[in-house]
Formats: sequence, structure tokens, C-alpha cells
Amino acid sequence: MRLIALACLSLGLTAAAAEPGEEVELSSAPVTALACAQRAIETGKLEHVTACPYEETLKGLVVFDVAEMAFYRLEKKSIRTSELERAFGGGSIDLTGKVKRVDGKDKIATVVVTEFRVTPKPKPGAFKGCL
Repeated sequence: MRLIALACLSLGLTAAAAEPGEEVELSSAPVTALACAQRAIETGKLEHVTACPYEETLKGLVVFDVAEMAFYRLEKKSIRTSELERAFGGGSIDLTGKVKRVDGKDKIATVVVTEFRVTPKPKPGAFKGCL
């Protein structure tokens, strides 16, 4: 994974290398802030995705594809920000959609979500298993 991230950096890629119209299907993808996703790709360390400070969310939320070391913005008309916030900081999202556009020099893909399911961040003290 780290080699993929370093190869992407050497090519100037920091987001999903996707094309408009391309199908996107993610399973158990973490929701994080844009800056944290970029940092995770630059360093190859996934803890930047999961331990992202809440203040970073003001710059935008993205969905991180751990397998591809890529991230996607989700079109606001297709999913509410409040749904993404439920998964931020320890939850995840399963989604299906299509890339609508790829923006700017950072090549950030925006996905129109057609189907999704959010697994919210567990509440403190929710684990009741045997230790």
C-alpha cells in the first residue's frame, strides 16, 4: 500500500484517479476530512484517516478507499452532510455511485451516490463483549 501511495505522489496524484462516468463501489469506507485523506496518502499512514481532528471537517468531508489509497468527494445533492458526519471518527459507509466530475489540479473526483448505508461511529462504552 505504501508503495502505491509513493508512486501516486511521484506522479502528482493525490486523489482518486477516476474518470467521469466511472462506477464507484466502496465497502466499509471511512469518512474523514479532505486534509487528513491527503496526509494519509502523502505519508502512507492510515492513522491520519481514523484519528482526524474534528476541526478539519470544516474544509470538507471525503470518503477514503483504503484498498486503492484514494478518496472521493460525494455530491451534496445525493447524500446529506449529516449522514457523513454520523460515520466520521470511527464509523464507515458502504456506497455505490458514479463519478460526475474530476476537479482542479488535485484531481479530486466527485461521486453521485445512488445507494448507501452508513455504519455510525460506536457510542462510548458500547462494547459489551467478554474481555
